[in-house]
Amino acid sequence: MVDAGDKPAQNDKAPNQKLSVIDIRRASDAERTLAATLQGLVNKTEARVWIKGGGMQKILLNELETEGYELEQIATVWELVASFRAKIKGCIVYDSGNRSINAATALCGPFEGVAIHKSILKRAKKEGLKVLHDVSDHDDPVETYETFKDQFAKGILAEQAPKKVWHLRDFIVQRNAFVFWDVSANVRTRFARECAAEELIYGWGKDERNWVRDISKGGAAGIPADWSTNLSALSHLKVEVPAPPEAKPLTKVKEGERIVAFVMSDGDNLQWLGNSFATSTKHWRSRHRGTFTMSWEMAPVLSEVAPRIQRQIYRSASSGQYVDELIVGPSGVGYAFHNYLPNRKAFAKKTAQAMKVSNLSVVTLLNSGGNMTQARELLEHPSVLGAVYKDYAPYHKRRGALDWHNGKPCLSYRYLLWEGMKGASPKEVAAAIKKL
Repeated sequence: MVDAGDKPAQNDKAPNQKLSVIDIRRASDAERTLAATLQGLVNKTEARVWIKGGGMQKILLNELETEGYELEQIATVWELVASFRAKIKGCIVYDSGNRSINAATALCGPFEGVAIHKSILKRAKKEGLKVLHDVSDHDDPVETYETFKDQFAKGILAEQAPKKVWHLRDFIVQRNAFVFWDVSANVRTRFARECAAEELIYGWGKDERNWVRDISKGGAAGIPADWSTNLSALSHLKVEVPAPPEAKPLTKVKEGERIVAFVMSDGDNLQWLGNSFATSTKHWRSRHRGTFTMSWEMAPVLSEVAPRIQRQIYRSASSGQYVDELIVGPSGVGYAFHNYLPNRKAFAKKTAQAMKVSNLSVVTLLNSGGNMTQARELLEHPSVLGAVYKDYAPYHKRRGALDWHNGKPCLSYRYLLWEGMKGASPKEVAAAIKKL
């Protein structure tokens, strides 16, 4: 396998100040796949191509323009191909109705090509793109892996549904990652162990519990990223990230008073943070944010793959009388069930390092079938001040149980606010707290 494939190539040149920007909303699915794989290819060494989007993506593009980046508007995908023709060695052919889009995506990085659906192959040849590999009949990820495994990067992996024709695919190409979909539990664990042991798997699976269990057994952790965009560009667009606001110490508790801590979940979800999170009036843009102190789960991987997203969140967090306190989302450096990890010490070490870089000191564990003592490897690190614990599922299965280790707490959730769940409405939770 290729070493260090989980980091983009570095060079000593000044950062590129020009971005080719394309809107692919009106493009065909085949053209969208072409655009994303081309983006990943040309963004290997620096940010050159940006695909337009809403939410956080729109915020960041406006930010880049304000900073002085020249934004060249590209009208069509084929115009984008023409602009970067010199960087494309050829094409990898795939088809519909099977998983060959993943085989093609996985080969684009190592062979410096773009993914071409059979329906646009004639046009691709007209543009001078020769066929490097035809994998249109590759429906078996194991076959693809066995045939080309020496070409794929070590230290990264992806699982992505074929119907998601362009999301995340730029990042997969940039990192020379192997990507698959819908395999047996044993095969998924094998891929995790051989490609991403003690590293990260980007994307998502068909079933959350099974997906996380399988990759955890292989020693990996997941990054929910199956709707992510522009990661190949964002990973190059480095910025200084300020420290997040510090939580203020509690005032002396009055007799009969109850102190309630609210925590927003799903902060491990990279695709959410990179899209609608910042602009949703139900979440970060809520008019109620900043009117009381609460905590938000956050993904430490942002510091590597999307520091501009991290900066946007950190510097817009409430820091006055009331604070938006940021804590690490499940279950550390990535989403894993600690109960299934073969080496919790190694995972804890990597998590502690990521937390230090991201200026975060409290970590969330979302565990399946295990127990709270499995947080102790994390609590042994000086940079980890405490842990909050959730069961899969329900999250509040342990009803506020507390485990101390090394003078640090691991505290389980007592209540949930969850729409449609019995006992989890605001009225029901308030009544339960009143009875304490």
